[in-house]
Amino acid sequence: MKSFILSIPNGLASVVMVLIVMFFTFVNNPLGVNSLRLFPYAEQVGHFILYFITALVFILDYAKTRLPHHSKINQEIAFAAVASVLALMMEIGLMIYTNGYEYDINNWYAASVGAVLAFLFYHFWLLHPFRYYLYHSIQHHWRYQHRRKKKK
Repeated sequence: MKSFILSIPNGLASVVMVLIVMFFTFVNNPLGVNSLRLFPYAEQVGHFILYFITALVFILDYAKTRLPHHSKINQEIAFAAVASVLALMMEIGLMIYTNGYEYDINNWYAASVGAVLAFLFYHFWLLHPFRYYLYHSIQHHWRYQHRRKKKK
């Protein structure tokens, strides 16, 4: 799993996540749910989850490029802000793309809260486990390569 994560080109996960966000935004009923009003605020919960994952993917994609060092907090905040701006752009795009859609500021609020909580989740809980998990595989790989060069 470590080698798979490290083999993903930088930025690819973020691009794929933006495409997923666009799919869920512009495709009418992508999950085939009969009613989007399963419970009160279901739409906002969906926005929260989608943009929590989006911001987390952006931040993890950036953090992977910073190995073996720590990612910078201002960059992590910037990626959470990018996810929030993406949510706002998708809402505006949806308003332009469909004639009957009315902009709901609560959707953007939910997406922004999801992005901020993704930053907090990463920075205060996931930062060290993520770095430790991938850094030791890089270090192991480096030692293996270094030993092979010495033997030759």
